[in-house]
Amino acid sequence: MPPIKDEVIVAPAAQENGLALMLAELIRENLAAHPGKRRDLEALGARVGIVARDAGVSLTLDFRGGVVVVHDGLLPRRELTITTDAEKITSLSLIAIQHGLPVFHDQTGQGVVRDLLGGTTRIQGLLRHPLSLVRLTRLMSVHS
Repeated sequence: MPPIKDEVIVAPAAQENGLALMLAELIRENLAAHPGKRRDLEALGARVGIVARDAGVSLTLDFRGGVVVVHDGLLPRRELTITTDAEKITSLSLIAIQHGLPVFHDQTGQGVVRDLLGGTTRIQGLLRHPLSLVRLTRLMSVHS
């Protein structure tokens, strides 16, 4: 079996972005623990911006068919941009997955829905790119 290429790359400019480093490591760990998540990584061909409003930090996850490059700041031509507080970004990784879809009827899922409806979390592109959001959620979730 050939060695697996580096699927998660942190761009040089993002090396000082703590949130970028944390999310890169989360994706690496999820791929190692749940090899089935590679299907979502390979299927994603989108740019996803993430803004931690309270920390004044932003990044872009640039998915390129089996590889994700994590950049500091927001790159243009993003399909999705998630804006919320740093704590809520990490809680998104706790969303349960059931039958391939995010679960919103448990405590964690209900909290995400409350944040979306209350405006503390915004997802630009949600209605135009729902499948990209589902794939991103499955990839980022610590659950299989």
